[in-house]
Amino acid sequence: MKALSDCTVLVVDDTEANVDILVDALGELYDVSVAMDGREALESVGDEPPDLILLDIMMPEMDGYEVCRRLKGHERYGKIPIIFLTALTEVENKTKGFQLGAVDYITKPFEIAEVKARVETHLKLGLAEADLRDLVVKTLGGSIEVMTEILSVANPTAFSRTSRLKRHANALMTAFKLTDFWQIRMAAMLSQIGCIAISPETIEKIFSGQKVLVEEEEAYKRHPQIGYELISKIPRLEEVAEIIARQQDLQKNTGFQGDEQAQRLIQMGSRILKLVLAYEKLTYSGKSSVDAMAELKKSEREYGPKLLEGFSRIVESEPKTAQMKVRKIYPRDIAVGMVLAKDIITSSGSVLVKAGTKINPFLFEILHDSSKSEYSEETFEVFIPA
Repeated sequence: MKALSDCTVLVVDDTEANVDILVDALGELYDVSVAMDGREALESVGDEPPDLILLDIMMPEMDGYEVCRRLKGHERYGKIPIIFLTALTEVENKTKGFQLGAVDYITKPFEIAEVKARVETHLKLGLAEADLRDLVVKTLGGSIEVMTEILSVANPTAFSRTSRLKRHANALMTAFKLTDFWQIRMAAMLSQIGCIAISPETIEKIFSGQKVLVEEEEAYKRHPQIGYELISKIPRLEEVAEIIARQQDLQKNTGFQGDEQAQRLIQMGSRILKLVLAYEKLTYSGKSSVDAMAELKKSEREYGPKLLEGFSRIVESEPKTAQMKVRKIYPRDIAVGMVLAKDIITSSGSVLVKAGTKINPFLFEILHDSSKSEYSEETFEVFIPA
């Protein structure tokens, strides 16, 4: 957990005397930075958002209300606690601030003991919330990792893609500075959960571009709704469920009543998930990464030019198969981290693990401990980075 003394506080006030008082009061306790007007405050947030903002209301050009509104409307800065600094005492002014998302008020002239107490209280609350959020994310993430690893063996065609989907989703989130939104990563990992009742053969045909029966196509079209219904029952995964529901239809309406920030998260997460899934399907059917991106760019209006441009750079930077050596190894020599270059087929002819799957600890145990007579071939083919 982050130490209280390592916290950063941004003071925003157009009066130097007020700034001096607050810096003197807080400078020895925290890392304090200063902005003298609203525009400078928005610029100061930058790549390293402060842990708390002390924000004057009455400022020229852009007042504190407008600064607060813009910060709370931003995906990355919306959770920064804001304490308003004001000489105003009218109830309606305080109410407006709370409606915009402020957590507290400090009135002028300042009482130093009050300033220190309120800042410390809200920093501690923020640190506790971040610590709890981190614990929840790690717990949920670990549980979901285990579940998808098990499902990857039960239905390898559906679930062997999850590691690639998560990798591409993570890369896009990093490119657009959305690294705090764990819900998108989990949605990528759980996007195929609704396929559990669909046969691997049907999924194989659909992703390979083969002809399928009408009922098979309909069953596959229903999997986002099934996934949504399953995941929405788990507390704290409401946004994850909403993203999964929209992986084929971005305009799908489930009746979700979340706040504006949750709506934006779901909108962005759904577009990212649909994009990486579409790319996966195109490359699985045999298209090169270049041809797949050319096909996706035909739907620029749906995905958005910035998202497509960012994903194109990610795809171009990935190591190509031609730059990697394929090695044949015995099951006993398989190692965590290797990537399969060829499907692993059982002696009965069914696909156990799909090509392109990265070996995780769960698969390692299964492949390493099984008898080689259980597989159609004596050796596995894996990619080894050059």
